Amino acid sequence: MIVVKNISKRFNMHNAVDNISFTVGQGENVVFLGTSGSGKTTLLKMINRLIEPDCGEILIDGRSIVDQRPEHLRRGIGYVFQNNGLFPHYTIEENIAIVPRLLGWNRDRIAPRVISLMEKLRLPPAQYLNAYPNELSGGQQQRVGIARALAADPPVLLMDEPFGALDPITRASVKKDFKELDELRSKTIILVTHDVQEAFELADRIFLMDGGRIIQEGKPEDMFDRPATQYVKDFFEGQRYIFDHFKNSQH
Repeated sequence: MIVVKNISKRFNMHNAVDNISFTVGQGENVVFLGTSGSGKTTLLKMINRLIEPDCGEILIDGRSIVDQRPEHLRRGIGYVFQNNGLFPHYTIEENIAIVPRLLGWNRDRIAPRVISLMEKLRLPPAQYLNAYPNELSGGQQQRVGIARALAADPPVLLMDEPFGALDPITRASVKKDFKELDELRSKTIILVTHDVQEAFELADRIFLMDGGRIIQEGKPEDMFDRPATQYVKDFFEGQRYIFDHFKNSQH
């Protein structure tokens, strides 16, 4: 589904992303995990051409992303920002409906889609359909951001620290409702985070990044039981209780 070949990006003589290659299968959920500055957000933004790579190639369904105009590419990729990225002068309905309208959907198709997503994300339409973002809490705004990313039913969903700006209680609630969305079953998802527990909860596969490179990839148990480097071992040091809780929750 997504193939990344030898991608690099430099800023001010610094390698933000340094010769990275990986493949994400159709319907797979992968998480890029790492500390601030590890390159994970830069990598994510290159997939939908918010940032252009210095070299390398990215293909989605066998087609190079540079063969498409950026605005057309992005209409087929949902993107969830850390700070929701909502348009403050648009109503909640208008924010969610942006991409379907750009794609030429008619009103009879857009309206039920918006309402359905709002209901699934616990945003009662009667209360919030005509509200504006500043009338909602941070958690509610992030729910709107998720609904907007999913509105046109894109096959690919990119998520940049989507729950990172929320307080722990709100984060747990929004994440729970997100995981229960039936739309996700057919999506290829790439999420970046610095949160180890979040990575364990949401990933089929984890890519641990540092210094613009992928240090190790694998399932959560691989990181603990078979660390590839001392950095990997040190990164997860003290996180065993999170891993044990994750394993117990799977049974």
